[in-house]
Amino acid sequence: MANALDENAVLALVKRVKPDAVIDELTSLPKRYTPKEMRAAANRDRNVRLAGGRNVHDAARAAGAKRYIAQSTGFFYGPGEGLATEKDALAVNASPGVAGSVRTYMQIEERVLGASDLPGVALRYGFFYGPGTYHDPIHGSVSDQVREHAYPVIGSGPYSRSCTLRTRRLRPWRHLKAILVFTTLWMTILQR
Repeated sequence: MANALDENAVLALVKRVKPDAVIDELTSLPKRYTPKEMRAAANRDRNVRLAGGRNVHDAARAAGAKRYIAQSTGFFYGPGEGLATEKDALAVNASPGVAGSVRTYMQIEERVLGASDLPGVALRYGFFYGPGTYHDPIHGSVSDQVREHAYPVIGSGPYSRSCTLRTRRLRPWRHLKAILVFTTLWMTILQR
């Protein structure tokens, strides 16, 4: 185990292990997913992803790894028609918070995909669901916020509308239990 921000410790560890492939999932996200806590963690998280990721990437190259896989984003695609693909641009001209995150992910992708001596993969995905995540049906902070009517549920279904937080007229959370049970069952099936 090593601190990703300690270049020498990371290099020593990776050289000792001599991995064929390295999977970079570095983050420093808050325990609870709330806008306030995400904003408070943004600079720390960006530093871990960029500086720590660079240390891990450099160590993987020095240790002779054959593949490097890094987390990117499936959240921040730019506007367009239909479903986005990995060929579509990220939202570089979005709000300052989103644009900052996009710049971080673009730097990660440029580093990982641009290394000529270590083939890289950038995985663009969204949230993880199930036990131990923000969406854990029992203890997840997003699930808690939905139950407390404090999470925006936006859409065009019979129980959803573009709305402000804490509205009492809309009741999209009444089906939350069924959704959480389904998610838990699906995660259980996937784990087998």
